[in-house]
Amino acid sequence: MKTRIIIFITAFLFTLNFLIPTTVLSSGPPPAKKWKGEGEVLEFESIPVITVKDFLNGKVPEKTQTVWGTLNFPANAPDKNVPVVVVLHGGGGIHDGEERWLSIFNSMGLATFMVDSNWPRRKCKKTFKKAIPNCNDVHRGITRIVDARRALELLSKHPRIDPARIGCIGSSLGGVGCLYQSVKRFQKMWGAPGLEFAASVPMYPVCNFKYLEGDIMSDEPIRIHIGDLDQYGSAESCVKYVERLRLKGKDITVTVYPGVHHAFDEKIPGPNGPMTTFKQKGRFFSKCNFEENTDSSVLNEENFGEGFQNILTQVGFNEWLASTEEKKIKKLFKYIKKGNKFGYTSPTIIFDKSCVTKVGTNKYNEEAAKKVTELVKEFFTTTLKK
Repeated sequence: MKTRIIIFITAFLFTLNFLIPTTVLSSGPPPAKKWKGEGEVLEFESIPVITVKDFLNGKVPEKTQTVWGTLNFPANAPDKNVPVVVVLHGGGGIHDGEERWLSIFNSMGLATFMVDSNWPRRKCKKTFKKAIPNCNDVHRGITRIVDARRALELLSKHPRIDPARIGCIGSSLGGVGCLYQSVKRFQKMWGAPGLEFAASVPMYPVCNFKYLEGDIMSDEPIRIHIGDLDQYGSAESCVKYVERLRLKGKDITVTVYPGVHHAFDEKIPGPNGPMTTFKQKGRFFSKCNFEENTDSSVLNEENFGEGFQNILTQVGFNEWLASTEEKKIKKLFKYIKKGNKFGYTSPTIIFDKSCVTKVGTNKYNEEAAKKVTELVKEFFTTTLKK
């Protein structure tokens, strides 16, 4: 009888492990959902989903996009001069990680402004036929850059907010927003030039895109956090970017967490509750490096088709063209041209696919989550609560 009970319990636990998974392999991030957190909802005008090419060329769309954020003040906050943190989410929308930060900051006496970048733009697939959920392969986080700038502008005029003590934290694509909103070229193009965040924390952003004038940034201190196993971004590229900026006197650092994956401070929403590990199928470029390319002798409609969007080429692309046989070049151009014809709007050109991986891992790491929490709290205490 005891043997039967043990077998039954073992079988039950084995089955339960599959009913409540901690790991899921998916073709995309969870679909966008409207966040219903408590607080004062404030709207501002930003941009709809546009291509990276239009963004880098400063091509302002005819119609704006109404985006909103939720403002929460800590308990017993004064009527004026309250410091605030703008929170930008990643590709999967607002969930556990963002809500955890909101609670932490409010408990520190900081107001929070949770920006919802996905839900207002949820219909972008009507514009871009081949976009994956949330159009992440189209905008590469560029909407987050504009959202950050416009949120800063909005909050700097709020009667209860101290405009000199507005911080920014963002995860993944949100980290891209917090990082690159500091580039002065983008500020001039897309909003609130002259205004600066008091501090910025990009969490596991993508740093392997080298933009023209990308090293010319405003003065706020920046603290990047990323795992060395990140397959969406790249710790190595973030370290190199930080090194370039520090040589120019920028107050910026990067903390690399050994043995740690993407989204290490949060649990991903699953069908039966939060998951500690989430694996996503696709094409991931963390080991690839790209640069903005303005060589019109190569990047033109003759080579890539009408309305081509490719403007970020793999580093070494021009040298590859000069040293590679014409047959291989024509094959690559034909492949890109065909993709553009059928509606793909990827801004990148890759000639060496050895840097591409097919699975990206999001994995919660309790130790790293505790460490980053301590560092971020210390950073915002010294920059926003002074």
